[in-house]
Amino acid sequence: GYVQQTLNCLVKGITLSILRAHDKLDYGRMFINKGELNGISMSRSPQSYLLNPEAERAQYEHNVDKTMVQLRFESESGMPLGLINWYAVHATSMNNTNRLVSSDNVGYASVLFEQKMNPDSFIGKGRFVAAFASSNLGDVTPNIKGPRCQKSGKPCDIPGPSCDANELCVASGPGNDMKESTRIIAQQLFDKAYELMVGEPITEIKGPINAIHQFVDMTMEEVDYTTPGGETIKGKGCKPAMGHTFSSGTIDGPGLFSFEAGSKSSNNPLWDIVTNFVPKPSPEQIKCHAEKSILISTGEFNYPLAWSPKIVSTQLAVIGPLVIACVPGEFTTMSGRRVRKAIRDVLCKNSWCTVVIAGLCNTYSDYITTPEEYKLQRYEGASTLFGPYTLPIYLKQYSKLAKALLSGDKKLGPGPEPVDLRPDVWSLLPSPMYDTPTSRHSFGDCIEQPPYSARWGQTVKAKFVSGNPRNNPMLEMTFLTVERLTDDMKWDVVATDANWETE
Repeated sequence: GYVQQTLNCLVKGITLSILRAHDKLDYGRMFINKGELNGISMSRSPQSYLLNPEAERAQYEHNVDKTMVQLRFESESGMPLGLINWYAVHATSMNNTNRLVSSDNVGYASVLFEQKMNPDSFIGKGRFVAAFASSNLGDVTPNIKGPRCQKSGKPCDIPGPSCDANELCVASGPGNDMKESTRIIAQQLFDKAYELMVGEPITEIKGPINAIHQFVDMTMEEVDYTTPGGETIKGKGCKPAMGHTFSSGTIDGPGLFSFEAGSKSSNNPLWDIVTNFVPKPSPEQIKCHAEKSILISTGEFNYPLAWSPKIVSTQLAVIGPLVIACVPGEFTTMSGRRVRKAIRDVLCKNSWCTVVIAGLCNTYSDYITTPEEYKLQRYEGASTLFGPYTLPIYLKQYSKLAKALLSGDKKLGPGPEPVDLRPDVWSLLPSPMYDTPTSRHSFGDCIEQPPYSARWGQTVKAKFVSGNPRNNPMLEMTFLTVERLTDDMKWDVVATDANWETE
């Protein structure tokens, strides 16, 4: 839910990063490179992917995108400054049983790269910045061992009651546990990214910089969609709704409310109260969402405020031959491929260009499947908010943005303004209580010392007086340091709470 303190920290961090970047403006150069990375991703909805036209699937070797695209920045003198890396994989190597503040795969890949480039700096404090960004990852998992029943170990799937009672169907990564899996996936992301940074061929980005943005009310949009059979259908965007299969979760982690995959009931009384509290979907809503069995008609319920967005942000950014499609959600593999093609057909007819899907930009509007994938109503289809024609509407919209960029059209309006929800939002998390340290101690005091010496591999314990971290988020500071006593009897900081080892 909404927590004002969390929002404040995010806003402050984003603002500071922009101001500092602006203060360090200088002349520089940009380079783009790309390469294939196999062995760290797989489709978590291959059955849905197979519903896409056979001729379309035949154009691609894999049912997930394996191409890593990387944009490198350097100073005029050739000093590396940073990179943005796009690769389609969910950051779900750490599953929802993790209770520590940990980097997931792409976060740890960023840490590894920055440690490599800033060897004498603490994490997040160095000159070089490495960003591992999202792409069309909607149906892509890093848990490449595939789904199995947790106790019996037999193969399973979601949806589908394929495990015994009280036994979850969960996919796991290449390691022996989720932390090792995260490390392995991150290491391979880093290795490939570093190879692209220093390797050939690499292309310098030259040319004009341009951008275009428009808000779209998805519930008011209509589109002509040509089916794989050649029939043209007039479709429209629906009011937002979540399907029953959404509540079951995915092979990356179960849902929150004890739904059996594919069922329409929950064993969780709290969820039953919620669904009874929300009005049933109208006949028009049921018809609009077609194959979706609606669990919550979020677009027809606005108390105390809208439960789902209906106005979304759409945007294109162009840097020379690089086109970045900023999309407001998690597009599946084939959805992303169709968006890239639609943009290429407009902007890249007479010249070479690279189109990148930058996922989860600006607005978050859950998942976007193709109309064919939507029919099966797996998790991604059930989470496609605006119904079966969501993707065709986006294809029309991004083609429109591309044409406006190409023609220099200045008449494209900003679109409908999203509603500011902040005055009406509720927070279910109470404010933290005032903290005081234990008697005769101050915060940070060590109340249980570790042993004077320890062997390699031995577990060492220490206890400190601490408070609720919500009472002081310690922005740009650290909740802990790991220090080493040097030969000249000085303590050197060797790790902070940003390090992988400290979690």
